[in-house]
Amino acid sequence: MSNLPVKMLLKEIDNLSREEKIQLIHYLTRQIEKQYPKTESKNLVELFQNSPLFGVDIDLERQSSFYSL
Repeated sequence: MSNLPVKMLLKEIDNLSREEKIQLIHYLTRQIEKQYPKTESKNLVELFQNSPLFGVDIDLERQSSFYSL
């Protein structure tokens, strides 16, 4: 697919018939599934290690001020 600006791409999609839009969705779904194959994790640790968020620094510390009502 070329590097069309988003507005132009959306205009082109608007010109598609309903059947063509369905075919486009199926095509894009297959492309995404090829790029990101599903993996079944055996446990929670494995699930997080295979996550796209693995290595992202996320602060999971709870703020006590939220719970002091």
